[in-house]
Formats: sequence, structure tokens, C-alpha cells
Amino acid sequence: VVLLNEKQQQRGSTTTSESGLFNLTGVQHNRFTLLITAISYHKKELDGQSIPDTIWLAPAVEGLREVTVSSRKKLVESRPGMLVYHAANDATNKGGTAADVLRKAPVLNVDAQGNVSMRGSKNLKILVNGKYSGQMARNAADALNMMPADIIQSVEVITTPSARYDAEGAAGVINIITKKGRKEFSGALEAAGSNLEQVLNPRIAINQEKWNIAINGHLHRYRTKEAVNTNRQQLKDGIPDGELIQQQESDNAAPHGSGDLSITFKPDSVSEFNFGVNTWFGKWPHNRQQQTIVKQAGGVISDQYLQTTSAKENYLGADLNLGYTRKFKRPGQELNLLVQFSPSHSRSPYQTWLTEDQHTLPIYEEINSNKTRNREWTAQTDYQHPILDEDRMTLETGMKLILRNVNNQYSTLSGNSQDPSGLLPDPLRTDQFKYSQDVYSAYALLKNNFKNDWYLEGGLRVERTAIKGRFSSGLRFNNDFTNFIPNITVSKKLNGEHHLSLSYTQRLTRPYIWDLNPNIDASDPRNHYSGNPDLEPETMHQAELVYGWNRGTKFFLNSSLFWKQTDDAIVDYTQTNAEGISSTKKQNLAGNKMYGLNFSSNAMINSWLSLNGNFNVNHLEFTSQALHIYNDGWAADIDLNATIKLGNRFSVQAFGEYTTRMITLQGH
Repeated sequence: VVLLNEKQQQRGSTTTSESGLFNLTGVQHNRFTLLITAISYHKKELDGQSIPDTIWLAPAVEGLREVTVSSRKKLVESRPGMLVYHAANDATNKGGTAADVLRKAPVLNVDAQGNVSMRGSKNLKILVNGKYSGQMARNAADALNMMPADIIQSVEVITTPSARYDAEGAAGVINIITKKGRKEFSGALEAAGSNLEQVLNPRIAINQEKWNIAINGHLHRYRTKEAVNTNRQQLKDGIPDGELIQQQESDNAAPHGSGDLSITFKPDSVSEFNFGVNTWFGKWPHNRQQQTIVKQAGGVISDQYLQTTSAKENYLGADLNLGYTRKFKRPGQELNLLVQFSPSHSRSPYQTWLTEDQHTLPIYEEINSNKTRNREWTAQTDYQHPILDEDRMTLETGMKLILRNVNNQYSTLSGNSQDPSGLLPDPLRTDQFKYSQDVYSAYALLKNNFKNDWYLEGGLRVERTAIKGRFSSGLRFNNDFTNFIPNITVSKKLNGEHHLSLSYTQRLTRPYIWDLNPNIDASDPRNHYSGNPDLEPETMHQAELVYGWNRGTKFFLNSSLFWKQTDDAIVDYTQTNAEGISSTKKQNLAGNKMYGLNFSSNAMINSWLSLNGNFNVNHLEFTSQALHIYNDGWAADIDLNATIKLGNRFSVQAFGEYTTRMITLQGH
């Protein structure tokens, strides 16, 4: 059943139930036509002024004998400022994880561990159904490996986020849309096993007239085995002045899991309430053994020891959200309200022992305790209002409030447990760090659909940030700042297959708690890592020119020429002292510029083979006036997915990627 307006343009469609009942919304007046079709019957058109309660269709003279339909639903769709990968249309996504789904999405690169990058940058904002996810913010790779692929409806890859989205996420935004149950009752139990991981995913969905309930679970055991060899050479006036050689081995198995509950209630055709709970838990061990050799100038060995480290992160977190959507009489006029609470806590202690190369008694021992509790509140409202009919012009506006509070306690015991004095507290590495970050924002966005297939979008977002921090030792700091974030997009459909788009936006990266936490991780005595409470946010300007070619289900190509400039960039800065001990922390010490090319393609070669892949090449240059450092270079990455259908409902998938070295402020 298709609803047509007076210009014979489609305004809605549906199918009937087995008894012939159907329901269509969006009817404003009686100036419409109903077009009804059914196999083996003549089609029927009814004027909106005279529609009977019962509609009869006349049988066709010849009934349908046999029809074979072979087709492939569209996988990738281009929209202004974003690309949409319709994961539900790809039958080969069954059995995997969200990381496997994102590997097939355009523009993105996903490594073997599940770390996602876009055009060479991992500074991404990942949303689930348009909402903040504390699980993704904690560890995106972990969260993606815990989300079953089969619950994903689509993935929106937003390369140029509009003013509607938070300014955070300098590289872009990824929005994962999950499925809603359509059957009255459905369920699944999915299991997967391999030499490195075992997975169990139970799912249940209930769909009644006004209620839609979905429950998803995920239990996962993931084993990682790694061998890492590191060689660091110190130079003095260009001459080798010392060398650090380290060989590390690790073998860890991490049990973890997550659960989701989603409830949607529609009391009528214009209102919708939704409630969701997502919780995650796990234990991630980081146990390892490391052999260290320290050489002085001339190759003389000055120190040699074996180090054993036992570390484990225990975490538990949740997102609880309540939303309301109200549609008005005018098509496209809509109000959305959302309140979300995200509590979480984690413990990440470590204990390390140093022994001489040929002895088992420790010569040094250290125990570090680190506890973090996080509370985050979000409240937002979004409203969209059509200014002109037929979606020619739409105004979107809204406000948002984010309140983040973090409490971190850390302490350190160090010494030689074989000595009478034993392990003693280190007062310089023992403290309590309390941190709050409040963000107040508002935006306005105007979308225009012009004649001749032109599209123009412009918006402005204002964000006010208030940061406060204090230590139990008495040290305090605070920082307040306001950012104006504009965006503009112009696109043109050249014809049914080709389009061009030009976009500009600004982005913002605020330091996270793990970037600010001054607790020193000295589990490797030669390489120390810590946060920096003095970090300032970084701002980024981004522009891109996009050419898209979409031949329906057969072929898709998205090519983009992009440019980025980052001010007050947050970079890892490493210093090495006279004893050869390096200390790394994040600093606002440089700006950087990046420009490059990105190609994403999806092609159905024939009925049994399809390919998709991404290729990215970029030039990155760092400039630090404070350090008198300039460093630049080229980088590239490429990935390719192949799916082969074998018949009898079997298929084989192959995936591979290659990444070159990455340019950093101090090297590569």
C-alpha cells in the first residue's frame, strides 16, 4: 500500500497484515491517492475522498506460476557529510563482532585488536544509536569486540560532523545503529570458538502493538599472545652514547562481557518513549616478562635484569538512558528529549619484580594501586522544524548539558622485599585526584534542498566548558573556555550515480581523565608513563572535497581530498634523563597539519565474489616553537575484504591490512 500526494509523489508505504489490515501515518488532508498492489491481482488506485472500509482487488487473468528473484540490497549510501554502511543488508556479517562490521565500512581502518582509525587518526567519537557510550569511551576496541555483529542495523561514518553533534572527536564521528525486533517473538543463541577467543551471545526480542523489548547478552574470553622487541639508541652530537635493548613476551586471557536492555513504548502514532540499559564488566590482565640490557658508549653493558610484571584491570560500568520523541502534525516536525546517567569504576593495580639475569631473588619490587570512579550525567533536547514544504528547508536546534565527575586514588610501595625495611610508601606517588568537567552547549543548523539537486547545510554550535581539579595534597587548578564551532556543507548531484560535496567544520578534543591522571606507571623501570593535569584542549579545522560514484548494488566509490590543521595539539612527549630513564606524558607542545587522499570502494564482481576496501595516504607535519622541532613525512594504510559465496549457504571471508610507519612529533 503506497500513499501518494497530489503530485503523485510517494509520502509513505506499508504492507498489510495476513488479514488485510494496514496503517499509514502522515496524512494531512484528503488530497491523496492510495495505490494498492498484490501478486496475482490487478493494481488499484483510490482517491482520498472516497476510501471504503473494505477494499476489494480483482484477480488477474493469469496467476503467478514461478518467479526467481536474485538481487542484492544496497550496502553503502552517500548522504551529505556522511556515509552509511547498511550492515543488516550484508548476510556475511553473522557470527562476527562490531569490529568485523566496521572493517567493511567505508573510510575506516580497523586493526587486528579492534582499534579504529579514520584517515590516519584514532581520535574518534563513537556513538550507539546517537547516544554517548561509556563503554566506547573507556576502551573502543574492547567495546567493539563485545558487540555482536548481528544486532547492528547500520553504521554512519560522519566525516564532517554538523553542529548537531558534540564538538569532541577531532577525526570524526561513528554512529552505530542497532536493530529493533519486528517479529512478535524472536530469539537467538550464537556461539563462536577459536584458538584465541570464545564467544556466547544470547538474544531475545518481543514486539507487540505498542511495545518493543530487546535483550542482548555477550560473554567473551579473549587471549592475546605478543612478543615485542624494542631498541632505543641515544645520540650525543650525532654519536651513539648509549643503548637500551628490551625483549618482552606476554600471554594473557581476558574474560569479559556486556548486556543490553532496550524498551520502546508507543502509546499512539505520534509519541514514543524509550528506555535503555547497557552494562559492561571484565578483567583484563597485562602480565608480561621483559629482559632488559643497558649499554653505555662503546657497547659496554652497565645493567642487565629480568622483569616480571603482574597487572590486571577490573572494571564495571553502565549507561542508563530515558528518552521521549514527539512528532507533530507537520511532516518532519519533531522533538526529542534525553536524560542519561553513566556510572563506572575500575581498579588497575600492578606489581613488578626485578631480578638479576641469573638469579631468582628480586633486587627491586614495586606495587602500584590505582582506583577510578566516574559519574557522568547528560541531558539534551533536539527540535527540528520544517520551514518549507517537501523537505526543502529544515531548521534543527537544541541544547545539551554534560556533567562529568571523576575520583582517582593512587599509591605506590617500592623497595626490596628481601631487605629488613621491606617495601615503603612513596609519598610523591601517592595522592587522590578529583576532577570535574561540565559542558554547556547549544546549536542551530539550517538544511536546504534546492532545485536542480543542490544541497546546502550551515550551522553553529557553542560550547562552554568548565574544568576543575584538586589533589588531597592541596594543589588545585581550574580552566574555563568557550568554543564556537561552525560547519558548512555544499553538495550537488550530478546525475543518478555521481555527486560532489565540499565541507568545512571545526572540532575539539578535551583531555580525558587518563590523559590528566598524574599517577606514574613505572612497571617498566626504564620507561615511565603518566598523565598531565595541565593539559589544554586542542582545536582542529577540517575541510574535504568528496566525489562519489554509486551504481546501486554493483559498485560504489567514495574519494575525498582532505585537509586538517590542529592547534595546541595534544601529543606524547618523551624525555630521557642522564640515567637513561624515559618519561612520557601528553603535552600541548605543537601544532600539526595533515592533507591527503582517501578512497573507499565496494564492488560486486559477480554473483559469488564481492570486494570492499579502503586506501588512505596522507602527509603530516609537526611544528613546535617551544621545542624548536619540525618533523614531517608521508604515511599510508590499505585494507581489503573479500567475500566468496560457496553455495549451500556457506561463504568464506578474507581480510588483510597494511599500515606504514606513523609520523610523530619526535620521530616515527
